[in-house]
Amino acid sequence: MHLPRLFSASRPKTSGCLTVAIFLLGLLQPVVSQESNKVNLRFLSFPKAMKAVELELRLSANKTEPIKAYSHEISQPISVVTSGVWSVGETIENAEGKEVFVEYGRTAATNSPRQLLLLIRKGTENSDGFDLVALDESGDAFSGGKFLFMNACKVDIAGVVGEEKFLVKPGTHQIIAPKTEADERHAHAMFYFRKGDEARPFFSTRWAINERARSMIFFYHDPKNMRIRMHTVRDFR
Repeated sequence: MHLPRLFSASRPKTSGCLTVAIFLLGLLQPVVSQESNKVNLRFLSFPKAMKAVELELRLSANKTEPIKAYSHEISQPISVVTSGVWSVGETIENAEGKEVFVEYGRTAATNSPRQLLLLIRKGTENSDGFDLVALDESGDAFSGGKFLFMNACKVDIAGVVGEEKFLVKPGTHQIIAPKTEADERHAHAMFYFRKGDEARPFFSTRWAINERARSMIFFYHDPKNMRIRMHTVRDFR
């Protein structure tokens, strides 16, 4: 941020003007410091559900922020003070009648001023806990035209999208940017799971490649028959 030009080059600097400049600088510096200490944080939950996950984000020892994480779309951003760790849970009243924060999940934050927090439920109730994944949303880290693959299965998942290959171990994720010909707006996608030493195909399709859209694909086991399913969320930047 630049200060206004307060002095003419042909006029000498007086002590009064200098005092005013120092005073203005003192007012501006805290504003810059506060802005640089903020993070825009958005949320997405999995597995898919009709209702949003409602939790609290812990900001300090005595302060929390209510959050909602949907499974079909990324939430609107909230602006919070930057932190090295993101922790979610809820405030309850203990046996002594005091309010205490119970943590359901945590993860290391990224250094980005814009972050996406994935909340992966471990059970049907919030108290069953969450696995958290913090993603960098700034710049080209996870921009349009890219695909994020999150493996919530118990087996390795591999795939090819266009000419890009990927492998995701259980509980991990990977981001790829498929390459296509200049006039081609779709890419063939093929997915496999590991069974012993074999790669078994389980899904094939053609996906649109849009430089304004990014896709998040979650692989998971259908609880009814344990077959591998996919849940996809597209987000336009």
